[in-house]
Amino acid sequence: MQIDVLVVHSRYNSNFTSELPASPKILHGRDEELSRLVSFVVDRSRPIRVAIMGAGGLGKTTLATAVVQHVDVAMTFVNPRFLVTAEAAVGVDDLLTDMLATFGLSASSDPLASLLQHFRSHERTLLVVDNLETIWNSANAQQRRMTEAVLLKLANVTSLTLIITCRGADLPPDVEWANRDAVVLSTFSPDAALATFTDIAGDVPTPDQPVRDALLKEVDYMPLAVTLLARLVARGKQLRDLDRRWNSVHTGMLRTQPNGRLDNVDASVQLSIAFLPSDDPAPLQLLSLCAQLPDGMRLPVRNELERLCGFRDIEGALDVIQGLALVYVTDDDTIRMLSPIRLYVLEKHRPSAAHRASLLQIYYEIARHAPREIDPQFPAARDRILPELSNLDALLWSEIQHFDEQSSTDLIDAVNTVSRFSLYHVPNERMLTALIPRIEHLPEYLAYSLRILADIQEIRDAYNLSLEAATRARSLYQSLRQRSNAADCDQQMGNIHRLKGNYTEATASLSAARETFNDLDRELETAYCDRDLAVVFYYQRNCDDAAALFTSAREVFLRLNERFAAASCQQMLGDIHRIRGNYQAAETQLESALQTYTSLGSMADIASCSCSLGDVYRLQQRFDAALECLQVAYDIGQKQGDTFHIADALRFRSYVHWDQAQFAQARQLLLDAQRLYESIGDTRDVELCAERLAELDGDEKVGNM
Repeated sequence: MQIDVLVVHSRYNSNFTSELPASPKILHGRDEELSRLVSFVVDRSRPIRVAIMGAGGLGKTTLATAVVQHVDVAMTFVNPRFLVTAEAAVGVDDLLTDMLATFGLSASSDPLASLLQHFRSHERTLLVVDNLETIWNSANAQQRRMTEAVLLKLANVTSLTLIITCRGADLPPDVEWANRDAVVLSTFSPDAALATFTDIAGDVPTPDQPVRDALLKEVDYMPLAVTLLARLVARGKQLRDLDRRWNSVHTGMLRTQPNGRLDNVDASVQLSIAFLPSDDPAPLQLLSLCAQLPDGMRLPVRNELERLCGFRDIEGALDVIQGLALVYVTDDDTIRMLSPIRLYVLEKHRPSAAHRASLLQIYYEIARHAPREIDPQFPAARDRILPELSNLDALLWSEIQHFDEQSSTDLIDAVNTVSRFSLYHVPNERMLTALIPRIEHLPEYLAYSLRILADIQEIRDAYNLSLEAATRARSLYQSLRQRSNAADCDQQMGNIHRLKGNYTEATASLSAARETFNDLDRELETAYCDRDLAVVFYYQRNCDDAAALFTSAREVFLRLNERFAAASCQQMLGDIHRIRGNYQAAETQLESALQTYTSLGSMADIASCSCSLGDVYRLQQRFDAALECLQVAYDIGQKQGDTFHIADALRFRSYVHWDQAQFAQARQLLLDAQRLYESIGDTRDVELCAERLAELDGDEKVGNM
């Protein structure tokens, strides 16, 4: 139903208008808010005052327009509905004077009194005051008080239904807002963002859809950013080009007009920042520090910053920036920012050198507590650092770009520690590969960084690169006459050779490492070499010598309370029992090892052990249990980007289907596993898959006879 709207034009040359914008053609993801607000506005039982709050760019004006133009609202109000914008107002008096013109009233020495009399003389009027922040968030305290006084008097007119839109999260006080419990708009849901984008830009080709979805996520599904992004695509911009630009200029590309707040994300954000108090630098200082942390500023960090930076009232500063909706605070007391706001502040409002140094000091200390090995303390230490990993990555990466010979070695320590921890979470060599060329003048630090890089590359199945890094690290340690560290590299190189199928070289490197550790009377390190040599024997099908070495090494580990290493020996002994057909013994050993890995939180080892245990269950014809174990291994491999364990899980899963005469599924899984093994240069397992595929063909022919 189309409802006519009476429009009253100002008799003055004014920036204010009562002309209602057209009902928005695109309004996704706001059904709940719209329904709730309309139900308030059409309520005849009491005077209604509604506030629509939130950060710039969330669609407050759009939602208010949808409410005013809603058919139920139009049918409720006999008198016209009015929308006035305070965007261009210098002060509250300016707004009131021009509102007189909006309502066709004569100029008055007391414009507020004239307006109140006008509203009281009409049965029912709907008034929307848009962009109230222009006068209410004024740095002029008197203007703020006057605005609040005007709102209070308007709220006392029972025949007036009042809607305001305002940047920020704090409601103007002393007014009984009908929607007090739900006034702040959120960003779009992913589905609403996609629907909005598609309505504006149309469907995109299938290959570009992941790029589109990633960009929508990058802008945090912020309505203004989504809309501007879609408009750029509608104008012919290519999504892949926009993706590249986003990675370099961020919010700077989200503009369709130079300066308008509704056509430019940067202008919209800066408008909110302009409302920060000019006589108190603390809110902007806190905001600039928050922008350094993509995953938010947690309470312990905030408390440390207060101490180190000398904030007199950090909670007061937080109240200011939260009140302007530049940040929001989650239930766990973490300060967060929408991505477009954070990226704008990150570029335009950098923290002082002293404040940045204090923030780095805090995060260097956090990095120092990252777990370095799998031990009983690992799960708790892991859980403490995981929430800060994204922040550490952002801060350390930024510092690496400016590293020089005068830079603090604290950065190197932090990068090494965080990178080493990634071995137990999601292996990531990005920071190390950027840091290593910058620390050639520090051979001891360089050698340690290379060792960690070799470990990460090994886990990521880049065996040649891993061997290159380990070889270079060993050479540096030898030049520094550090025999123990050089032996560590020999051991590392032996394991890489074993993974490449070079068993002779593996045995030579591991034996050299063992000899050095034995000379240095290092019992634990010697036992580790015995364990790794046993793995080589295992792959050579020399199960007797492998079992003997695993057993002796495990005894040392148990005596020295090295639970993780003892569990690794137990896992291999279980695998040997599996090969020998002792399935019950294999199950006992593997379940015990898996329990230890789980208690220590060692994900890669949980995946490996789950593959072995899954195969034991298969051999016992417990197919459901087998598939469940193998799914665990597959999921961990996917999360960690561990191609080897993904391939292992697929290969063992193929055996489960094979045993149930599900030959098509088994063949496809084996082919998938073979392809993954090929991708990492694992010739041994590629050949194993080829052998199994030939056997599968034979079994299928027999089954079809």
